[in-house]
Amino acid sequence: MAGQSQEQSLREELTCAICYELFSDPVMLECMHHFCRACIQGYWGRCPRVASCPQCRREFSSRTFRPHYLVSGVVEKVRKCSSEDHKRKMQKHLENALQARQREMENIVQMKHTAEEDICSLTKASGELNSKIRAEFERLHQILEEKERVVLMELAKEEEQLLLRLRGDIMQLEEGISELRENIEHIQEILNKTEDSLLLEVESMAIRPPVRVRAQPSLDIECHRERYSGPLQYIFWRQMLQSIHPAPAPLTFDPESAHPNLILSKDLTAVTESDRRQPVCSSPKRFQQCVNVLGSETFDSGSHYWEVWVGSKTKWDLGVAAESVDRAAKVKLCPENGYWALRLRNGTEYWATATPWVRLAPRSCLRKVGVLLDCREGKVAFYNAEDMTHLFTFHQAAARRFCPFFSTCFSDGKLNVEPMRICHLTL
Repeated sequence: MAGQSQEQSLREELTCAICYELFSDPVMLECMHHFCRACIQGYWGRCPRVASCPQCRREFSSRTFRPHYLVSGVVEKVRKCSSEDHKRKMQKHLENALQARQREMENIVQMKHTAEEDICSLTKASGELNSKIRAEFERLHQILEEKERVVLMELAKEEEQLLLRLRGDIMQLEEGISELRENIEHIQEILNKTEDSLLLEVESMAIRPPVRVRAQPSLDIECHRERYSGPLQYIFWRQMLQSIHPAPAPLTFDPESAHPNLILSKDLTAVTESDRRQPVCSSPKRFQQCVNVLGSETFDSGSHYWEVWVGSKTKWDLGVAAESVDRAAKVKLCPENGYWALRLRNGTEYWATATPWVRLAPRSCLRKVGVLLDCREGKVAFYNAEDMTHLFTFHQAAARRFCPFFSTCFSDGKLNVEPMRICHLTL
């Protein structure tokens, strides 16, 4: 009703006192009153005496007036806003704005639910990791009591930081929801008036801009797990050498599997690529297309860990392969083809050969790489063996038997001539 009253008052202000219609070509007299140009000229034409104002009766020395373009513009806008077509257009505009805000509300609510689920997952994962760490430390407790306390504190700190971030995300989302709710109520309130109001201000009305809530990266629970799920006893082997499990496997290369261009050391722990084929016997186990070689041991149960020195090589592949891989063909390294591997290209480009391949960004160049194979869990994990930082983990690795896998890649003259070595540790 207030809108109608304001409308009526505005219309009265814009109505000519002579013709009682909205101004047409409005002009202003010296007394500041407004009339249609034709109306005031007709009125003065009928006045036998000096010109005067029809409203205040003030007399003028001359019959002059000034056009009033501002009033003329307001009048035209009122005429336009009075049309049914304009009302329908404004109503559609508001309905579209309302639907857009409702969609934004649904998206933000869903983002909030996801963040809440992440909190539950994080809490559960942290609890499982806490139990695992405690179990791992039972045999190391006397020597590594202080280390245990530090690691648990780091885990709790990381959990606290992640929870703080997630709760901050939820707070931001709740603020967005609140702002959107106010916006929707504001638009709905205006929309409810469309039938009774000219909505003169709708076109210029400050429809509040869309609420911008920055989507946070999803919480990687698996990454959180893997940071604390490595071979923890090996990580702390300097404090408890005799209790390491799994102990680093004393692997050697399998000569029967080596590509003819590979040269193995006498103790079968180092391999170098040559530009000449070596005089080797024919074997169905031998790689024919790629300069690959497997470890001499195969695994079908338990957990196993080994380390490979790659030094300053500019390219290499290493990891785990299914014993049944096709050794006569040149195939892409990927889990579907029986390979769970890391690779280096161009000296600085590290990749995990997942599907699709994943680009890695280790904090420093890898000189020694640790490989963890867990046959029971179907997991192959990689670490920078110099500081035991986690690099990547393959899950759901499945094969009848697994083999350690190595590829020197081609030497490219002398650019990549350095050998790969299996590291043997004496505990």
